Amino acid sequence: MNLKFLKRNEFAKNALTLTIGTSVAQFLPFLFYPILGRIFSPDDFGLLATISSITAICVTLSTGKYEFSILIAESKQDAANIIGLVLLISFSFCLLLLVFFFLLSSQFSVWFNTPALERWVFIIPFSVFSIVIYNCYNEWCVRNKYFKSLSWNKIINASAIASSKLIFGLLNFLNGGLILGDLLGRLISAFGCVFRALHKDKEVFLKISLSSIKKLAYRYSNFPKFNLPAQLLNTIGGQLPIILIGVFFDRTQVGYYSMTASILSVPISVISLAIRDTFRQRAYEDYTKKGECRNLYVKTFKPLFYITAIATLSVYFFLPKLFLFVLGSQWETAGVYSQILLPMIALSFLSNSLGGVLIVTEKLKISMYWQIYYVSIIFISLYLSSTFSQDIKIVLLFYSLGLSTAYIIQMILSYKYAKK
Repeated sequence: MNLKFLKRNEFAKNALTLTIGTSVAQFLPFLFYPILGRIFSPDDFGLLATISSITAICVTLSTGKYEFSILIAESKQDAANIIGLVLLISFSFCLLLLVFFFLLSSQFSVWFNTPALERWVFIIPFSVFSIVIYNCYNEWCVRNKYFKSLSWNKIINASAIASSKLIFGLLNFLNGGLILGDLLGRLISAFGCVFRALHKDKEVFLKISLSSIKKLAYRYSNFPKFNLPAQLLNTIGGQLPIILIGVFFDRTQVGYYSMTASILSVPISVISLAIRDTFRQRAYEDYTKKGECRNLYVKTFKPLFYITAIATLSVYFFLPKLFLFVLGSQWETAGVYSQILLPMIALSFLSNSLGGVLIVTEKLKISMYWQIYYVSIIFISLYLSSTFSQDIKIVLLFYSLGLSTAYIIQMILSYKYAKK
């Protein structure tokens, strides 16, 4: 890419900065996968996947999705007060969550058909609050165009989690190294976010007040009203495969699926989030000034489509052998699953990269309606196929086809509402 072009085009420069940062952040954990895949079994990864699914749903519930209003807050001080609001809500939620798990941990493990949950469920509130801090700092960086800081934040988060898993795995600490390593990495990442935020903007955060928090909670109340249900549906939809595969099959199959998601979905989603963050910021500016951001949408979509198509065709036929070579013989099955899911994952990359349009244009009801379809098609495709077939490959095929329709619809809606 031409250096003069990058100097003139701030959007391209920011996108490149984040893409490089997120690519490095995702590459670092990949260095650990060949070791982790041999230390831990698919069953271990299945347990972590179940815990992570519950954590993801709790993260969505714990904030009211007020963090999405950080970007569009009228002033930097308002954005800081919104962060205070989010952390206050999340901390209270996590305390209640601890009480809930203390009273019902054994029953909870029965609901999810995972007896080991009774032992490990208490780490979930700590993971939830750590992730909320990380997400808030990311939104803060996007708002203030701290794209270098945002890139470093992603790198530190990914490397802390991966290295902690490896250390605890080698020590075989309490026979739960994968889970404890994940928690420690997130705690380290959250601490780093707090340190960097206070180091750069301490004066702003010291001016957070309860009266401002109350005012802004009312000002942006549409986010918990409309965006929270939409995002909750999205999160539940994303975790349904792990939950339902665990119910209809076993934790080993959950482990295969989660590894497939780690190898394919995670790096793709991280890169798409990097593009989405810069796209949202630029789309918000265009929409505010011009009343539309469709030109930006089209200019961003075209190159992403060509790159995605070429990359998908290039790796499709080699996936089973790639899993076998990188992770060991016990993971070749996950490579077969990845071939079934790859077309759907490619569409998700395109859709998620440009999905911020509905937030920028505040089409929150439309977003919620789409989320309802998203969750419904996931549940229907997985539940019905699992009921009529005991072949998990058939189940994954129907799931992939169903979810692909949801991503195509989201791209159509984003294009439509990018112009008033």
